[in-house]
Amino acid sequence: MLASVIPAPDPIGIPAPAWVLQTLLIFTFVLHIIAMNLLVGGVAILCINLRKKEDDFRRVLAERISKALPATMAITITLGIAPLLFLQVLYGQAFYTSSILMAWSWLAVIPLLLISYYGLYVVYFKPKWAGNYSNLIAWVSAVLILLIGFIFSNNSTLMLDPQKWSQVYSSNPYGMYLNLSDKTLISRYFHFIVSAFAVTGLGIVLWSKVFQKSDSNWAEKASEYGSKWFVHATAVNMVVGLWFLFQIPRDIRMNFLGENTADTIILWGGVALALGAMHFVRKKPGLAVLFLLGTLALMSVSRHALREYMLEPYLRVNELTVNPQWGVFLVFLALLIMSIGLVLWMLKQFLGSKPAEEP
Repeated sequence: MLASVIPAPDPIGIPAPAWVLQTLLIFTFVLHIIAMNLLVGGVAILCINLRKKEDDFRRVLAERISKALPATMAITITLGIAPLLFLQVLYGQAFYTSSILMAWSWLAVIPLLLISYYGLYVVYFKPKWAGNYSNLIAWVSAVLILLIGFIFSNNSTLMLDPQKWSQVYSSNPYGMYLNLSDKTLISRYFHFIVSAFAVTGLGIVLWSKVFQKSDSNWAEKASEYGSKWFVHATAVNMVVGLWFLFQIPRDIRMNFLGENTADTIILWGGVALALGAMHFVRKKPGLAVLFLLGTLALMSVSRHALREYMLEPYLRVNELTVNPQWGVFLVFLALLIMSIGLVLWMLKQFLGSKPAEEP
């Protein structure tokens, strides 16, 4: 480790072997990214369809999406806690440093989150005091959610570039920095945003099945509409993904282009599964979901590998002191399993509930 560049590790050590924490980091991140994609894509598609009130299909779609978004926001936040904690435990020396360098924007995430969250409730309940401003409030919530994602992308890229920290602090010691000079920032950000439209599109396809008996005409249109979003967004995201890949330093990029067999198989296996999901989305949406979950899992592993490569000269988590705390760790695992089960039960109730009659 380059002690002159990166802070010293916590002398207490980490509470479990690094590989255990890394596995849980990837697993919980996949859960979070599913919910986050549904939130980002859902609020964007909501705003797009709010402009088409004269179209009955789009009007009903917007109303139904608005009812799901507050719960989706809650699940996104809840599922984001665990991977953020694992990230801090393993890579706190890098994460805390980058967070301090961009402190004001990082702290701004909380008020931005609260404002956007309240906005989603206003769009759902449409209180009288909101008048005709519900559409504007929806757009404000969408922009704030996208801004939060941009702040996270700034932090995620800055923590991977320790050589920059000293220079950043010398020129901007007030916590006002954004990592706009990073070559991968924009492509990385759009890679996440475009994937949100794809995941939400597939979510609409699945959700349409709930209305097959009560509103078959709408359900058919929704299935077709969601399929188009999924296919087109996935195709665009493959281009964005290549853009992101070729913004990575060449010595690291080559690990994903043949020099490291495992990394190459994992990355391009995820691409192959995405192509399979595009093929099955209309005829077998359930199979498309499995393929998409595989894609998200493999891409999350590739993302983790990239982080390891970028930080390897400065921070090697496998060399951190291990001070096992198995009692607390087992309590966490039990609560994690219970939480996942509760979320799955909620989703089952939501998707299996009888749709309310609409005026």
